Amino acid sequence: MGLRYLGCVALLCISTAYATDTSLHDLLESQVKTNNSVPKGVSVLLQNYPSASQLILAEAFRTYPQQVPAIIKAVVHHQPALAALAVDQALKLPGVSTGAIVQAAISADPACSDLVIGSAMQDEPDQFHDIITVALSTEPLAVDSIVQSAAMERPERIRELIQLVQELVPDQVDEILANLHALFPNDPATETEQVQANNH
Repeated sequence: MGLRYLGCVALLCISTAYATDTSLHDLLESQVKTNNSVPKGVSVLLQNYPSASQLILAEAFRTYPQQVPAIIKAVVHHQPALAALAVDQALKLPGVSTGAIVQAAISADPACSDLVIGSAMQDEPDQFHDIITVALSTEPLAVDSIVQSAAMERPERIRELIQLVQELVPDQVDEILANLHALFPNDPATETEQVQANNH
């Protein structure tokens, strides 16, 4: 079943619900105007038509590109079940800052840190340093889930990951090292003694 077919079905459901041929774009703009807020309007539309979530998000991102981080924040906060979909779609948009998306999602719900980091690492692997820096700066208390998710996605960059933890969340280094060593017992970068030696 192709995406185009699913899209037609979803749009048909929306049109039927309104008993008109109103387009998704018009419905979106109507909700934004009614709620006097782009993020709120998108949230309401997603709540009303959950089966059309992918199409609604795509249209919202296309129509309001400057509001992408705000939309992400609202979706993650109000509809956490759609967090993965929203973040993944947003990360694929041209010209949108990966750091802004990571910051918006994690600040809205630190519990989704692992999901956000996983998606960001897969979509923008070359931005490893910036992604981790933004994530740890946004929510230091989520350091464990951020680090573990990043390490699982990019195990070859564990040493750099540890260095970023040392710089940004130094009081968590020992605990993070212990957790990483449990996950990667054969990686010398996870040895506390070696990391401490590198600091001298």
